[in-house]
Amino acid sequence: MGANRPIHEVIAGECVTQAEYNLISSNPQFQRYVDSYCNDLRETGFSFAAKAKILAEDLLVTSYHMARDPDVPAAVRAKIHENFVEWADLKPKKEQNMLAGTGFSITINIPSTLEKPAETIVLETILPETEHRTVENAQKTPVLSFSEDETYEYAGEDYYE
Repeated sequence: MGANRPIHEVIAGECVTQAEYNLISSNPQFQRYVDSYCNDLRETGFSFAAKAKILAEDLLVTSYHMARDPDVPAAVRAKIHENFVEWADLKPKKEQNMLAGTGFSITINIPSTLEKPAETIVLETILPETEHRTVENAQKTPVLSFSEDETYEYAGEDYYE
Protein backbone atom coordinates (compact mmCIF):
# COMPACT_ATOMS: atom_id res chain seq x y z
CA MET A 1 0.00 0.00 0.00
CA GLY A 2 1.02 3.68 -0.31
CA ALA A 3 3.56 4.11 2.49
CA ASN A 4 4.95 0.62 1.98
CA ARG A 5 5.57 0.99 -1.76
CA PRO A 6 9.21 1.42 -2.79
CA ILE A 7 10.08 4.97 -3.86
CA HIS A 8 11.11 3.82 -7.35
CA GLU A 9 7.54 2.51 -7.95
CA VAL A 10 5.99 5.76 -6.74
CA ILE A 11 8.19 8.03 -8.87
CA ALA A 12 7.71 5.76 -11.91
CA GLY A 13 3.96 6.09 -11.44
CA GLU A 14 4.39 9.89 -11.49
CA CYS A 15 6.60 9.73 -14.64
CA VAL A 16 9.61 11.08 -12.76
CA THR A 17 13.10 9.63 -13.19
CA GLN A 18 15.30 8.77 -10.23
CA ALA A 19 17.68 11.65 -11.12
CA GLU A 20 14.77 14.11 -11.26
CA TYR A 21 13.47 12.85 -7.91
CA ASN A 22 16.91 13.22 -6.33
CA LEU A 23 17.00 16.88 -7.41
CA ILE A 24 13.43 17.54 -6.26
CA SER A 25 13.82 15.78 -2.90
CA SER A 26 16.94 17.77 -2.03
CA ASN A 27 15.07 21.05 -2.55
CA PRO A 28 14.37 22.68 0.88
CA GLN A 29 11.03 24.07 -0.32
CA PHE A 30 9.90 20.59 -1.38
CA GLN A 31 10.97 19.17 2.01
CA ARG A 32 8.97 21.86 3.85
CA TYR A 33 5.97 21.12 1.64
CA VAL A 34 6.14 17.38 2.39
CA ASP A 35 6.55 18.01 6.13
CA SER A 36 3.61 20.43 6.13
CA TYR A 37 1.45 17.96 4.21
CA CYS A 38 2.30 15.09 6.59
CA ASN A 39 1.60 17.24 9.65
CA ASP A 40 -1.72 18.34 8.19
CA LEU A 41 -2.75 14.72 7.58
CA ARG A 42 -1.87 13.79 11.16
CA GLU A 43 -3.63 16.82 12.69
CA THR A 44 -6.85 16.32 10.75
CA GLY A 45 -6.96 12.67 11.78
CA PHE A 46 -6.72 11.36 8.24
CA SER A 47 -4.10 8.79 9.20
CA PHE A 48 -6.18 7.51 12.11
CA ALA A 49 -9.41 7.45 10.07
CA ALA A 50 -7.75 5.58 7.21
CA LYS A 51 -6.34 2.97 9.59
CA ALA A 52 -9.71 2.65 11.37
CA LYS A 53 -11.47 1.94 8.07
CA ILE A 54 -9.01 -0.85 7.28
CA LEU A 55 -9.40 -2.33 10.77
CA ALA A 56 -13.19 -2.14 10.55
CA GLU A 57 -13.12 -4.10 7.29
CA ASP A 58 -10.77 -6.65 8.83
CA LEU A 59 -12.85 -7.06 11.99
CA LEU A 60 -16.15 -7.40 10.13
CA VAL A 61 -15.79 -11.20 9.92
CA THR A 62 -15.00 -11.44 13.64
CA SER A 63 -18.05 -9.31 14.46
CA TYR A 64 -20.23 -11.56 12.33
CA HIS A 65 -19.02 -14.70 14.14
CA MET A 66 -19.58 -13.03 17.52
CA ALA A 67 -23.14 -12.10 16.51
CA ARG A 68 -23.83 -15.73 15.55
CA ASP A 69 -22.19 -17.25 18.65
CA PRO A 70 -24.81 -18.20 21.29
CA ASP A 71 -22.12 -18.01 24.02
CA VAL A 72 -21.68 -14.27 23.45
CA PRO A 73 -24.02 -12.28 25.73
CA ALA A 74 -27.32 -11.31 24.09
CA ALA A 75 -26.74 -7.59 24.70
CA VAL A 76 -23.43 -7.74 22.81
CA ARG A 77 -25.01 -9.68 19.91
CA ALA A 78 -27.87 -7.15 19.74
CA LYS A 79 -25.39 -4.25 19.66
CA ILE A 80 -23.44 -5.94 16.84
CA HIS A 81 -26.68 -6.39 14.92
CA GLU A 82 -27.57 -2.71 15.46
CA ASN A 83 -24.14 -1.73 14.15
CA PHE A 84 -24.54 -3.85 11.02
CA VAL A 85 -27.95 -2.29 10.32
CA GLU A 86 -26.51 1.21 10.80
CA TRP A 87 -23.42 0.56 8.66
CA ALA A 88 -25.58 -0.85 5.88
CA ASP A 89 -27.85 2.21 6.11
CA LEU A 90 -30.88 -0.02 6.68
CA LYS A 91 -32.41 1.93 9.57
CA PRO A 92 -36.05 2.78 8.83
CA LYS A 93 -36.39 6.40 7.81
CA LYS A 94 -38.81 8.58 9.74
CA GLU A 95 -41.88 9.46 7.72
CA GLN A 96 -41.12 12.58 5.79
CA ASN A 97 -43.87 14.86 4.60
CA MET A 98 -43.84 15.34 0.88
CA LEU A 99 -43.77 18.80 -0.60
CA ALA A 100 -47.01 20.66 -0.17
CA GLY A 101 -49.17 21.20 -3.19
CA THR A 102 -52.05 19.67 -5.09
CA GLY A 103 -49.94 17.03 -6.82
CA PHE A 104 -49.30 17.11 -10.52
CA SER A 105 -51.09 18.99 -13.24
CA ILE A 106 -51.31 18.32 -16.98
CA THR A 107 -52.44 21.07 -19.33
CA ILE A 108 -53.60 20.25 -22.85
CA ASN A 109 -54.23 23.11 -25.28
CA ILE A 110 -56.58 22.06 -28.05
CA PRO A 111 -56.68 24.48 -30.97
CA SER A 112 -60.12 25.12 -32.37
CA THR A 113 -60.82 24.97 -36.10
CA LEU A 114 -63.91 27.10 -35.59
CA GLU A 115 -63.95 30.82 -34.95
CA LYS A 116 -63.94 30.26 -31.18
CA PRO A 117 -60.62 30.75 -29.32
CA ALA A 118 -58.64 27.67 -28.29
CA GLU A 119 -59.83 25.95 -25.11
CA THR A 120 -57.69 24.50 -22.35
CA ILE A 121 -58.31 21.29 -20.44
CA VAL A 122 -56.53 20.98 -17.08
CA LEU A 123 -56.12 17.59 -15.42
CA GLU A 124 -55.18 17.65 -11.73
CA THR A 125 -54.78 15.17 -8.93
CA ILE A 126 -56.98 15.95 -5.97
CA LEU A 127 -56.05 14.81 -2.49
CA PRO A 128 -58.93 14.70 -0.03
CA GLU A 129 -58.72 17.47 2.58
CA THR A 130 -58.53 14.95 5.44
CA GLU A 131 -55.31 13.34 4.20
CA HIS A 132 -51.85 14.79 4.60
CA ARG A 133 -49.21 14.58 1.85
CA THR A 134 -47.05 11.68 3.03
CA VAL A 135 -45.04 8.99 1.30
CA GLU A 136 -47.82 6.46 1.91
CA ASN A 137 -50.52 8.73 0.46
CA ALA A 138 -48.41 9.44 -2.61
CA GLN A 139 -48.58 5.74 -3.46
CA LYS A 140 -52.40 5.85 -3.62
CA THR A 141 -54.11 6.16 -6.96
CA PRO A 142 -54.90 9.85 -7.46
CA VAL A 143 -58.37 11.13 -8.22
CA LEU A 144 -58.43 12.94 -11.55
CA SER A 145 -60.70 15.87 -12.16
CA PHE A 146 -61.40 17.29 -15.57
CA SER A 147 -61.91 21.01 -15.25
CA GLU A 148 -63.26 22.12 -18.57
CA ASP A 149 -66.07 24.52 -19.29
CA GLU A 150 -69.57 22.99 -19.28
CA THR A 151 -70.05 24.14 -22.85
CA TYR A 152 -66.97 22.24 -24.05
CA GLU A 153 -67.80 19.99 -27.01
CA TYR A 154 -66.06 16.64 -27.22
CA ALA A 155 -65.21 15.27 -30.64
CA GLY A 156 -63.80 12.02 -31.93
CA GLU A 157 -64.49 8.33 -31.46
CA ASP A 158 -63.47 8.30 -27.80
CA TYR A 159 -66.56 10.31 -26.76
CA TYR A 160 -69.71 8.32 -26.01
CA GLU A 161 -73.08 9.74 -25.02
